[in-house]
Amino acid sequence: FELVIPTKFFGGTSRRMQIFLRGLNGISRVWNVEDGESVRRFCSRVALEEGISDGDVILASSGRLILGKDDTPISALGLGFGSALSLFPRGGLKGGIDFQHREGIKFGGGGAMSSQNEAIERRERLRKLAMETLDLAKDPYFMRNHLGTYECKLCLTLHNNEGNYLAHTQGKRHQQNLARRAALEARDAPIKPQAARVVPTRRTIKIGRPGYKVTKSRDVETKQRSLLFEVDCPEVEEGAQPRHRFMSAYEQKVEAPDKAYQYLLVACEPYETVAFKIPNQPLDKGEGRFFTNWDANNKKFTLQLYFREDAATM
Repeated sequence: FELVIPTKFFGGTSRRMQIFLRGLNGISRVWNVEDGESVRRFCSRVALEEGISDGDVILASSGRLILGKDDTPISALGLGFGSALSLFPRGGLKGGIDFQHREGIKFGGGGAMSSQNEAIERRERLRKLAMETLDLAKDPYFMRNHLGTYECKLCLTLHNNEGNYLAHTQGKRHQQNLARRAALEARDAPIKPQAARVVPTRRTIKIGRPGYKVTKSRDVETKQRSLLFEVDCPEVEEGAQPRHRFMSAYEQKVEAPDKAYQYLLVACEPYETVAFKIPNQPLDKGEGRFFTNWDANNKKFTLQLYFREDAATM
């Protein structure tokens, strides 16, 4: 639609069109456009009013940009009475993005949060979190002084209220001091002896002593005396095998101790442990002089030992 206003203009009649233009301050104003007025002339008037250069004026209408150096008549751009335009400078607005005067912004949002407000919001959030998780009555570093304020005995800081102290406990400084104090206490703490590991005794029902055979022999070349022990364990569990060890005469409680003898013990569950009484003489531990063997197929344990040449007569 067009608004026609008859006025005296060089003895004729002038036709004016009114449009809405949103300036740099975000306020829309009504502008009168003369019939046949070009974009260049209209932008010059707008630049003079807004205090910017003529070449820096850019108009926008329904997502379309209109440059200020165009000589096309405004009426030829498809604009009519009541059309809305927005003004943008070519170099952009100084000071960053305008978060307050944007299309679609939520009313009352207040724009972007500043760094100061963000820090205040963060401290308040930490205070609420600390109040839900911490108990000041059990905090060893919390103390109220005679002035009515609160102190942190670990960091030596003063706080006006409990909420401020709780926010301090969630901060970097307090957490670093806690870690430093824990490291010092761990370093200065005395080393306590570890408790002896108790191996539970396995209780099984014994089925008697295993069958055994002892053979005495002498090596033809070295003249060393030898004993060969063969122990049959047909009822041994799958994957198990007999174990042996030597025992002094003073360790056993069955016979009176005699230092001239020692005992060879062979144990294999579920059999009872069998002990062989042998002379208490030095054994030859050289290669091929002492060996053991477990035959898993025939369930037979074999042990052969040799006494040293300088040993006394058996």
